[in-house]
Amino acid sequence: MTVPFVTLTGEPVTRVPLLYRLDRDFQLTEPFRWVDPRDGREFEIPEHDTSKPPTDGNGTDFASVPPFLWGLIASYGKQTLPSILHDRLAWEAKVAPTGRLELRRTADEVFRVALVEAGVSQLRARVMWGSVGLERYYRHAGGLAVLLIAQVVLGALAIAAGIGVGFAFDPLCALLVFVPALLAIPWTRNADLVITATYLGALYAPLIIAAFLASQFERLIALIVWLLSGCPGQMPRAEPTFRWPAP
Repeated sequence: MTVPFVTLTGEPVTRVPLLYRLDRDFQLTEPFRWVDPRDGREFEIPEHDTSKPPTDGNGTDFASVPPFLWGLIASYGKQTLPSILHDRLAWEAKVAPTGRLELRRTADEVFRVALVEAGVSQLRARVMWGSVGLERYYRHAGGLAVLLIAQVVLGALAIAAGIGVGFAFDPLCALLVFVPALLAIPWTRNADLVITATYLGALYAPLIIAAFLASQFERLIALIVWLLSGCPGQMPRAEPTFRWPAP
């Protein structure tokens, strides 16, 4: 059986040496490889240059999960090595002279497979794959990204409406849940992404909204305590909702 994550000498990876650069930034101090179980292809992830500050391509924050969602999906864990791998491949796609969207598509699919191989559940892997897939279009597809993301959002709303109205008033309205899948067909190769992002978006939307509101309430309490304490140190601030690499 092939071990997906190995050192450059071929030994299974049992530890990940990292340099912590404060905040949410880390740098890899030893390289490793990932072996694709589908075809045996190898991807090498070199160590970062720790003499320089962490930047896109020279650092990682593991999975770029918004802090208020860490209760649902942690930024590190079984997904740590796949996330470092994806950071590297996404950066290589970003700096490529041509074919960036296709290179990112490959990087995102590698990420999904690596997540499953690392022990992440199929559902969780799909959630994370769908998220980076939307980011792929946001970064590399220009105006087409607006259309895709709008379709995902409207599709998720249609699913919610179909379930809510169908349950409360007319069961036939529940058929709306199938409309997003049909409308995804014209996206051909990306239909899977549109379907995944739409249906999982509808599933997770209530949890995401609740987590976001809870984080803002916690920030409000922290702000009140800060004011009543005489404003020591910096004013409490909300963590970034997203932390994607700059385009």
